[in-house]
Amino acid sequence: MGKEKEDRNNRNEAVKTFDDGTAPGLSVALKKAEQQIEQFRESERKLKKSQRILVELTDQLTERVKELNCLYEISGIMEKQGLTLEEALQQTVDVIPKAWKFPEIACSRIILGDLEFQSAFFSETSWRQTQRVLLHGKEAGFLDVFYSEVRPQQDEGPFLKEERSLIKGIAERIGEMVVRKRAEEALQESQSQNRALLDAIPDLMFQVNEEGVLLGFHQGQFDLTRFIPPDFLGRNLYDIEEMKSVLPRRLIDQVMAYVRHTLETGGIQLFEQNIPFSEERKDFEVRMVPYPPKNVLAIVRDITRRKRLEREILEISGREQRRIGQDLHDSLCQHLAGIGFMGKVLEKKIAEHRELEPADVSEIVELIDQAITMTRGFARGLNPVRLEAEGFRMALCSLAGNVEKLFGISCPVRYEDNIRIFDPAVATHLYRIVQEALNNAIKHGKADTVTVALRQREDVIVLSISDNGCGIRKAVNQGKGMGLNIMEYRASMIGASLEIADGETGGTRVTCSFTNRSGD
Repeated sequence: MGKEKEDRNNRNEAVKTFDDGTAPGLSVALKKAEQQIEQFRESERKLKKSQRILVELTDQLTERVKELNCLYEISGIMEKQGLTLEEALQQTVDVIPKAWKFPEIACSRIILGDLEFQSAFFSETSWRQTQRVLLHGKEAGFLDVFYSEVRPQQDEGPFLKEERSLIKGIAERIGEMVVRKRAEEALQESQSQNRALLDAIPDLMFQVNEEGVLLGFHQGQFDLTRFIPPDFLGRNLYDIEEMKSVLPRRLIDQVMAYVRHTLETGGIQLFEQNIPFSEERKDFEVRMVPYPPKNVLAIVRDITRRKRLEREILEISGREQRRIGQDLHDSLCQHLAGIGFMGKVLEKKIAEHRELEPADVSEIVELIDQAITMTRGFARGLNPVRLEAEGFRMALCSLAGNVEKLFGISCPVRYEDNIRIFDPAVATHLYRIVQEALNNAIKHGKADTVTVALRQREDVIVLSISDNGCGIRKAVNQGKGMGLNIMEYRASMIGASLEIADGETGGTRVTCSFTNRSGD
């Protein structure tokens, strides 16, 4: 200020000199120069103020960029595939401190129920900014940001008002992330279960529209690698050349007729087809159901084995009927014919008033008793297991006794006392399994000892038939007709599992395990 005053006095003295007449125009020039200098100084002050404002705006812009980067990174974490919820939350908590004004002393924490996630160098202090995390409108946890050192007072302690908006926005995104990740995990679990369920289905399934275009396909246990091109989805059944050896034109026409009928009626269509497949003819059952909006889901099941077993069951039934008819004709009918003849003789004696001898009547009575015994034997053959509680045990002992008498082998029965088979259908199927296993052991296995055992293991009853014969492999090689398929079929009819394997000390062991049903 002193220097400015001295400069002003010097200028005044110069003006006085000029006023004496030496330089009258110089005073005006000096005043203009003084005004320009003042303008320059004002411009300099405004420039400095603008620079300060620019620095402040730049600082604010830098903070906003940090906040936007933080929100962008969190959005990227939400979009990442393959991250678990725990991994996503840990990555989120690691990103948050970088968005605050003093990131070098900032740390963060997310608490969700029993879960807690912390950023690096976390420490809980009194300089805290917190925000609730809501899930479906309900409080589920907290998001906290801490400073580890004191900082100047701002809008909210050492925190900026913009950081309040930021932490609120991050908490909202965390809530969205939790909901989304849990939904994704539930969906993945559901898809995994559906895939596991689909992989367990042996049936072939395909989805087709009304024009015959394949939209989906599940091969199941069918070996179709030779017939299916890699790009068959989205193509029409009529255009897939590789499949024409399996699906001739007439069969495709039939399939499409059922497809159209399914769409027209909205009901389930079921039909069977016998076609050549892998150098043999097989039976297939095809079930079609509507699949909105205008598609059909077809399920193809291989029923060749079931059809073969049904034919074998019918053949066995016919054979048994023929045997029973032959037995009735050769034995019971002969006895009845003899009784009829003797009755005629007795009738003639009575008509002639001849004296009757006791022997005449006793012989007829004896023949009638024999016929009754034969009839009981036939009935026992048709229904070998009686309905009483000890019926199955008695039937097994009787069967073993007959085997020992007929074939001269040893056939012990080991039957635990606490086991009761109340269901007559189950008992009959088990009896037939034992009967077939004994026949195989004697005829094919050449065994001289066969042991039948029935034991209970908790809720499961185990029926085993063990012999000391040549073993299952040699027996099978001797020829067909061992009835193994029938045994498996009977086991499946009662919900049992059947295992046929070599015995521990040689021979063959047949094991049938099932859950016994109560007698209520």
